[in-house]
Amino acid sequence: MILLIGNFLSSHGLNPTAIEDLANTLSTHFEVKTSSSKLHPIYRMADMASTILKYRKKCSLIIVDVFSTNAFGFAVLVIMLAKIFDIKYMPVFRGGYLEKKYNRYPSIFNYLFKSSAVNICPSPFFMEKFNKAPFKLQLIPNYIDFKIFKFFKREHFTPKLLWVRSIHAIYNPMMAIDVLSQLSPSYPHAELCMIGPVKDELLMKRLQEKIRLLKLDNRVLFKGQLSKKEWAKISRKYDIFINTSNIDNTPISLLEAMALGLPVVSTNVGGISYIVEEKINGLLVNPDDNIKMGEKVKNIINDKELGGLISDQAYNYVSKLDKEKIRLSWIKSIEST
Repeated sequence: MILLIGNFLSSHGLNPTAIEDLANTLSTHFEVKTSSSKLHPIYRMADMASTILKYRKKCSLIIVDVFSTNAFGFAVLVIMLAKIFDIKYMPVFRGGYLEKKYNRYPSIFNYLFKSSAVNICPSPFFMEKFNKAPFKLQLIPNYIDFKIFKFFKREHFTPKLLWVRSIHAIYNPMMAIDVLSQLSPSYPHAELCMIGPVKDELLMKRLQEKIRLLKLDNRVLFKGQLSKKEWAKISRKYDIFINTSNIDNTPISLLEAMALGLPVVSTNVGGISYIVEEKINGLLVNPDDNIKMGEKVKNIINDKELGGLISDQAYNYVSKLDKEKIRLSWIKSIEST
C-alpha cells in the first residue's frame, strides 16, 4: 500500500492539487491511501500524523509533497515519522523557495532527503540546483490531461489577457493590472481575466482599489476558483496568457496554457526558463517589469506569425507531458524502490 501525503482540499471547493490528481492516477495500479483533507493547517498536520500511525504496518512507501513556505513543516513531520517507522519515502520538490531554503539550512535538507528512496523533481530546475547535494534525484515532469486541455488555433491575437494563479503576493497579480493599464492607451478595449482563489484578502482589496483608480473596472474580470474544465473552456475567449510570478518552480497553469494554444509571456523566475525559451515557445521578462511585458504582449498582437509560431512550438513542447506517459514513469519509479 502507498500513502500519498499533501494538500487534498478539493472537497472544500479548491482545485485538486498535483498530488491529489496523482493519487487518483496511481490508484488504478496500486492500493492508495491519502492525507489530508483537513482545511485548518494544524488539523491537517495532525491528520497526516495519525494516518501514518494508522497505516504504518501496511504502508510500503510514502509519497510526500515538499513546499518551501509554512507547509514545509508538513514534510518534516511526515519524513520524521517515516524514519521512525522505517517506511520508505519519496519526497516531491514543489516549492519555489526550496533552493534558498537549502542554501540556508543544508544540514537539515541533507538529513531529511539523503535517506529517501528518491527525491522527485517536476522540472530540470531543481535537478540542476540540487545536483551537488548528497541526495538522489529523479526527474518526473508535471503532466497535462489533454482530454481537458485541447489546442485551439487562433487566427489573430487581440489584447485579451488571461492570468491563472492564486491571488497571493508571490504571484504578483498587481503586475497584471499594470500591464493592462499600459496597454490601454493603444488598445482601449483591452481586457484581463484573472482566475484563481483569493489567498490574501488585503491584496485583493488593493487590486480592486487600483483597478478603480486606473478606471479599469469594466475591463478586469475576477472569476475566482474554477475547475480545470471551466478555465479551459473560458480560455477560448482570450488570446494571450501572462504569468507575473516573483517566485515559481514549474507552474502547471503555464503548461496548460501552452496546451490550449495561448502564447505565453512570463516573468523569468525559478524554473520558468527551463520551460519557456525566448521567442521559441514563449516570451520572457524580468520580474516586476510590467513595461517590458506590455511591449511583448504588443509584439504578439502586431505580429501574427510570432504569436502563431510561439503557440505551435509551445504545444509541441507540452505534448511530451501527456498524463498517461508520465503515469508510467511514476509506476516504474515506485516499483523500483
